[in-house]
Amino acid sequence: MCQNNNNTKSKKGKHLNYCDRQLIERWWNRDHRTKVEIAGLLDKNEKTIRNEIKRGLVKNLTSELIEIWVYSADVAQQKYAYCLKAKGPKLKIDNDYELKEYIEKAIKNDKKSPEVIAFEIKEKGFKTQLCARTIRNNIYAGDIFDIKSTDMIYSKKYKDKNKEKTICDKVPAEKSIDYRPEEANNREVYGHWEGDLVIGTKKRGSVLFTLTERMTREEIIVKIPGKKAEYVAQALDKIEKKYKNIFSDKFKTITFDNGGEFRNWELLEKSYDKRRKNPRTQVFYAHPYRSGERGSNENANRLIRRFIPKGIDITPISEEFIQKIEDWINNYPRAMFNYKSTNKILSELCA
Repeated sequence: MCQNNNNTKSKKGKHLNYCDRQLIERWWNRDHRTKVEIAGLLDKNEKTIRNEIKRGLVKNLTSELIEIWVYSADVAQQKYAYCLKAKGPKLKIDNDYELKEYIEKAIKNDKKSPEVIAFEIKEKGFKTQLCARTIRNNIYAGDIFDIKSTDMIYSKKYKDKNKEKTICDKVPAEKSIDYRPEEANNREVYGHWEGDLVIGTKKRGSVLFTLTERMTREEIIVKIPGKKAEYVAQALDKIEKKYKNIFSDKFKTITFDNGGEFRNWELLEKSYDKRRKNPRTQVFYAHPYRSGERGSNENANRLIRRFIPKGIDITPISEEFIQKIEDWINNYPRAMFNYKSTNKILSELCA
């Protein structure tokens, strides 16, 4: 008879084995334990034990020639093995618990994408090699421990097509994205940025002013008190004070959407230093309802949402935590850069 260590919890999703079935046979037939008791002893769900006993029930004759139903571990094991034939080949990841744990940690703790994980699996020399699509499929199927699809992807919400659109005031023609320098469009020159706000609660509270550089995807995040134009201008003042004389070279242009907090382009372009006569940067606006024209910033904001989901009040979040998010984004390996991080690319540009 197999021995079972009931002090160790079984891993989620692990199937019953022949040893478990022999224990069920003894506890159910001889000791007359309940299904709930057996489930507790094996650290399984009561429904699992109920289905297992149903699978292994056979008729048996007592010494008085009375027919009774008993559970047979051998019969249950034979039925289980037969059902496995229709399951298809075993998953590559099933035999590599070290890889499973690595993927689980990378997704849940390190907030990495399957593409980055697939690259790191290859670099670290795991005996089992998986592509990003296979990792996604395993997660969708629930084959990687406690990872859910919501740990990896963003829930998609569809907008009501019948809802009337808000008509924005027209921006000056010369401030349209159509007049942005060509070097900003082709991403060949450093210093052209996209900007937006990341909102916590819709009605009130602090927000995050985010800037994403188009060539390197460098990210800057500044916490501001609210969604007002003066707060955005103050955030740019803070950044200008940090970079001082090189601000205009680092921030050649900034492209915003048509939100009211960005519409005062004169305020945003004006330097806090009254001695400076020329604008500190050039502000441009994407076309209404075309967020793809600021795609780099939109994608960066989605990375921030891995740490600060929608609906979370940003006001109590510390500056240290926000800096941690910024550092994480700038050190994140990206497939588009052959898995180099933004900071790695910036160091190469400065070399």
